[in-house]
Amino acid sequence: MPIIDEAFLSTLVHEPLAPVVPEGEEKAFSRISRLVASRERCTSELAGRLAQDGFSEQDAQSAIARAVSCGMVDDLRYADILIRSRVSQDRGRAGIEEELNRYGIDPRRLAGWPDEYFGTDDGASEEERAFGFLCRKPPRSKNTYAAACRKLAARGYSPDVVFAAARRYAKHEGVF
Repeated sequence: MPIIDEAFLSTLVHEPLAPVVPEGEEKAFSRISRLVASRERCTSELAGRLAQDGFSEQDAQSAIARAVSCGMVDDLRYADILIRSRVSQDRGRAGIEEELNRYGIDPRRLAGWPDEYFGTDDGASEEERAFGFLCRKPPRSKNTYAAACRKLAARGYSPDVVFAAARRYAKHEGVF
C-alpha cells in the first residue's frame, strides 16, 4: 500500500474540476441568464441582444451553445409558447409561421404541428376562429367587408381565410 505523503501528492496530475471559461463567454452567459429569467427567449433573439450589448460573436455563440446544452434555452419550447400565445391573441397561422421564420425556427419541427395548435389542417377551424374574432371585435367602417378583410389580414390570417371569414361576417351583418 502506497504511503500518501508530499512526494506522492506532487506526482499526481492536477486537473481543474471544471473547464476554464474565457471571461467574455462567462459574461455573455451571465447576460443570457438574466435575459431568460424574465421570459422565454430563442437563440436568434439572444444572439442579437448579445451583439447589441457588445459581445464578440465567438463569445456569444459559445455562451448560447452552453445555455442550450444545459436546457436554459430551447427554440422548440420557445416556439410552442409563442404559438400558443399568438393563437390566444386570435392571430392567424400564416402570420405565426412568418414570425417563427424570422426567428429561424421551422414550425414543422414541432411535434403536432399544426393540428395540435389549430385543429384540422383544412383551414375550416381557422376560418371559424377568424369569424369569431370579427364577431367579438367588429370592424368599424362603412364598408364592412373591406374593413373585415383589413382587420384579419393585419392579424396574420392567410388570404383564403381572410376572404372567406370576411364574406361570412358581411353576410352575418346583412351587408351581402
